[in-house]
Amino acid sequence: MRKFLIGLLCTIPLLGQAQSLEQVIRLAQDSTIAAFQSRYEYEYHTRQFARFEALRKPQLELNITPSYMKLITDPTRDYVYLRNFNRFSTNAQLMLSQKVPGLGGDAYVGSQALWSEYFLNDQRDMPREFVTMPLVMGYQQSLMGYNPYRWEKAVEEARMESARKQLKHQLYLIAEETTRRFFRLACAQGTLDMCERNMQTADTLYAIAKEKAGIAMVTLAELRSLELQRLNAYNALQSARNEEQLARESLSSYLRTDDFPDGGRLTIPTLTRQIALSDDDILELARSNSPDIQQCQMALTEARQQQEKASREQGAKVGVDLNVGMQQLSSNLVGSIKDPRFYMMGAVTLSIPIVDHGAAKSGHEAAVAWKERETQALREVERALAEDVRTTLANLRAHEQMLAQTTEAVALADDVFALTAENYANGLCDINTYSLAQNRRDNAYNQYLSALAVYWTTYYHLLTLTQYE
Repeated sequence: MRKFLIGLLCTIPLLGQAQSLEQVIRLAQDSTIAAFQSRYEYEYHTRQFARFEALRKPQLELNITPSYMKLITDPTRDYVYLRNFNRFSTNAQLMLSQKVPGLGGDAYVGSQALWSEYFLNDQRDMPREFVTMPLVMGYQQSLMGYNPYRWEKAVEEARMESARKQLKHQLYLIAEETTRRFFRLACAQGTLDMCERNMQTADTLYAIAKEKAGIAMVTLAELRSLELQRLNAYNALQSARNEEQLARESLSSYLRTDDFPDGGRLTIPTLTRQIALSDDDILELARSNSPDIQQCQMALTEARQQQEKASREQGAKVGVDLNVGMQQLSSNLVGSIKDPRFYMMGAVTLSIPIVDHGAAKSGHEAAVAWKERETQALREVERALAEDVRTTLANLRAHEQMLAQTTEAVALADDVFALTAENYANGLCDINTYSLAQNRRDNAYNQYLSALAVYWTTYYHLLTLTQYE
């Protein structure tokens, strides 16, 4: 009986097929809603960047514009220079255009044709017009000195890089959240095991005490104490079962799977992991891989673009449109194609604000203020990230040490409880001493589970910050 009792008091059952933390994380990164959303978001940014690159390549476009105009001056009078008529025209343009990133304008080459047909009210003839331009070449830029294409390239590349880092960051966030839910279930399973063991022990002790009470070997106070201990163990067991069920449902719901049926076990990792980098290297790694910093840098680039544009628009604004080509006008199509004439045309747009009530100056000052705002936002994100990294490192090291201490405490508590259980079975100690040893063992085990959960969630949070492989 003594050996059976000692073995029963010290045994921790292990049931079911175990699943490791790495397996659960891989499942989460493949199946959670957050994983799907982050991949769709990355796909969106990838297609947007592909569109941006495609628009920077030569564009060939055919434009056809039919139009109708009805001119009515005075129905009672018909002047030679101003007649009443209806006009139908069609303009067709085939144009090959190319952005010029080095200058900020657009170069184009193509051909154009215009057909105009007049319908007079008095049926007098008015010439049909065909205008053909077999060759047109030119360059246009709306604001000289400002290159929007250089800024667009910097912004789009920063946006794409931000999308890449955000996708990877989201996968690490999924791993971090999975770790929290994993250890909530793992700790609940450990607590449930402990409560089942305590319940089984309390039942056995109470049954033995009832037999001894019949032959007056156990006092009434000790019997009632064992009965109370049995009731407390039952209540703790019910609470542990409820918490284990909630933790299991939480993890299964997050993973969108039923791979964690009742009784399914999790393998708790016991060995800690080391990151072979110095604190400065870890901080630099976190800065280079932070999607928040990348997002702020992109916003700062856009703010600098608006500042430069507003600065160029403060004074006189100059735009150019230069083109050369061949052109001919005739009353028939064949005549408009034959013997085309060479032409050169240049247009310079000069806009000088005389009275704008400070609009340009205010726009520039607003752009400068917004750039300063984005600069400060970037610095704040960098400061918060550095603080988070330092806090996480300190927390990780503290709980790594705590984990080693609680592991030692669990082993010591198990030994003390085993000796106390043997003494109680041999009648060398009372129930209070046995209960105290049991409570100390349970407390040591709970501290161990808590330290283990905090260590691993902190570890995966550090991986989220650094994206360390």
